[in-house]
Amino acid sequence: MPLSDDKKAETRDRINRDPDFRDEFLTSARNMYMKAMKFDPELANEIDRFEKILGAEPNSYEFEQGEDDEIGIFEKILAAYDNQVLLEEKEASTIN
Repeated sequence: MPLSDDKKAETRDRINRDPDFRDEFLTSARNMYMKAMKFDPELANEIDRFEKILGAEPNSYEFEQGEDDEIGIFEKILAAYDNQVLLEEKEASTIN
């Protein structure tokens, strides 16, 4: 389920002001990378950019016009992760 604009703004603000939350946010995303990549291998560049954004000082990463921010990239990672989990569950429950 996509995040509302208010929730995105709230999460982005917390990432920028709370280093512990920022670290936890990045750790949670890293835990999803492998499954997400199985579903959408083209996420590799987005994941790399996600790491760069969260590795930079808050509000210091310069975005190109139209580029997703860390929340937008995280939504893509989460969607691919969820889809891969669903595929694995479907494969596990298929009767041969």
